[in-house]
Amino acid sequence: MQKDTEEKILDAAKEIFSQKGFDGARMQEIADKADINKAMLHYYFRSKQQLFERIVESHIQLITPKLVEAISDSGTVIENLERLVDIYIDTIIENPSMPMFLLNELSQRRVDAFKQMKKVLEREKAIAKLFQKMKEEQKRGVLKEIPPHHLLLSVMSLIVFPFIAWPVFQHLIEIPEEQYNSMMLERKPIVKDFIRSAITK
Repeated sequence: MQKDTEEKILDAAKEIFSQKGFDGARMQEIADKADINKAMLHYYFRSKQQLFERIVESHIQLITPKLVEAISDSGTVIENLERLVDIYIDTIIENPSMPMFLLNELSQRRVDAFKQMKKVLEREKAIAKLFQKMKEEQKRGVLKEIPPHHLLLSVMSLIVFPFIAWPVFQHLIEIPEEQYNSMMLERKPIVKDFIRSAITK
């Protein structure tokens, strides 16, 4: 029962924070959305800041192992990046509010959750290993001479930006909301082909 109530609160908070941001969200509104009273909400989360940080933490805990899984495999750089495309597009489709929520709120607020993400990535050395692999494949003439930081940033932009910009694209190219997820799934092979063409010799 306690877990069910906490999950209802977290689901409600994700929706309200995503719609209204930290400053616009109200604890009473979150309680109403979770179908509980405000006293019960404060029993689980004593403040809006604590609840906000829990939401951020849940997103980081969802993202981090998937990032490590995608880029830590012993395959080639292309195989690692293709896995990253699959995993992240699927994850964002299941959590569509996550990219905008993190972009909007973490740029304005200091939250310790990202320290956890950095700690995991440093422990697993996932990004460092991927960058080393990129440099080795560049030396062997497999990949073009693109700085690894820019390469990874470009790939993540191809994955994440369409989800952030979807309200604009909805109006500009008249894509119904219900068709947008299908379009994002269609992007998987397109993005993979784009990456392969852009970085391989």
